[in-house]
Amino acid sequence: MKALSRHQLTIYGTQKLLDWVKTVKPELRRWDLQSLNHRPSAYLIEMEDQNCHGLALEDYFKSIVEQELSQHLYIPKEQWPTEITFDLFQAWFSYQYHEDVYDLSTEKLEVFDD
Repeated sequence: MKALSRHQLTIYGTQKLLDWVKTVKPELRRWDLQSLNHRPSAYLIEMEDQNCHGLALEDYFKSIVEQELSQHLYIPKEQWPTEITFDLFQAWFSYQYHEDVYDLSTEKLEVFDD
């Protein structure tokens, strides 16, 4: 088992995000929070001091929102809000912070760059 030199954020959509998603994708009108969050995304970030948890969000929130909208929800960019702010992120997402991240696989770790 290998410990990774990263912390992890697991991202969950809120009711405000779900309400907005239903306005741009009416075919998802039957979704509830369980549907929205049944496969949450996880993001690896730098290791943070225990007294500063969440500061990385200020650096990465825009990338997280863009990833969630484009890859997780498949919403075309022209339908996104005109401005992605930290306040928007905080209204649309909650997160769970994990300090200990382990790799249990014996396979070589592959990295896929966009």
